[in-house]
Amino acid sequence: MSSIDRELTRALTGNFTLTLPLELNTPHKYIIFSDQHKGAGDKADEFRKCRNTYVAALQHYLGANFTFILLGDAEELWEQGFKEVEREYSSVLSLEGSFPPGRYYRIWGNHDDEWMSERSVNNKLAKYMPTAVIFEAIRFELVKDSDFVGRVFLVHGHQGTFDSDKLRWLGRIVLPIYRQIQRWTGIGKQTPAQDACLRGAHDTNMYEWAEKQDKLILIAGHTHRPVWSSRTHLQKLEAELAEIKKEPESPEREERIREKEQEVQERAEKYTPCEDTIKTVPCYFNTGCCKFDDGDITGIEIEDGEIRLIKWSNETKQRVKLEAEPLLTIMEGLRR
Repeated sequence: MSSIDRELTRALTGNFTLTLPLELNTPHKYIIFSDQHKGAGDKADEFRKCRNTYVAALQHYLGANFTFILLGDAEELWEQGFKEVEREYSSVLSLEGSFPPGRYYRIWGNHDDEWMSERSVNNKLAKYMPTAVIFEAIRFELVKDSDFVGRVFLVHGHQGTFDSDKLRWLGRIVLPIYRQIQRWTGIGKQTPAQDACLRGAHDTNMYEWAEKQDKLILIAGHTHRPVWSSRTHLQKLEAELAEIKKEPESPEREERIREKEQEVQERAEKYTPCEDTIKTVPCYFNTGCCKFDDGDITGIEIEDGEIRLIKWSNETKQRVKLEAEPLLTIMEGLRR
């Protein structure tokens, strides 16, 4: 068993995992955002461009009575202390904390693993939280008509990795030094494209663990790449393009091909493919992140038994539904 398998298995039933029932016949609304990496507002801060988009999204979900789940790496605490983040983003932290008790949950990641400490949470973050408790993971037990349907497991996704979990102490030493270069120059920023191969391989590791579980959907962050039903959104678009090309020739078909090819090209430039294997079981989903260079953010909604991959556009400050499917339909594809 790999260290990733071992640590995800541990977290699934761990002492810091919150278990919540989810009755599919009862109204419910959840929005899951991950990897904001709020910094100090300087050139090293990759959340800066997404700030206004993120605020617009939170205001929408707050007014629509969604429950808000922060899936880790909400703050970039490997590169600076919380005081610097607070100085720049106190209003954003307050907006996050304006979700009332029972509608706000936080999970720690590797870049905000300071929140593993109850003392740190109470001394620094608690004033921005309706309830000063942070978890390693959340496990939803899905029920329909009193019958168990399956599980949705939410975790940041760094568990068991060598660099992000085992050597996080080293990151705290090296990154503050590297950050000074970023602050002065703005170059050398870590983006999803630059780490595409590493992230693609890690998506595969998380998929392989989830595929071995019984009736379980894994929702993670960490890699910064949106994943839907175990395929990246780019892979989904490529599959749609292939299906269009199978249709009988017509002017409408040619126009749809051109539109889809343009969409594929734009998506490939934003989410560079690498180390992406064929994944046939729809057990793994990823929120993407809230630090894209164009100011867009992505996340996952769960509402009244349906799961959705969504994007909020920086240009329009509007929500775009990218994918959607009933949880029951997905669970049917997982049953052994």
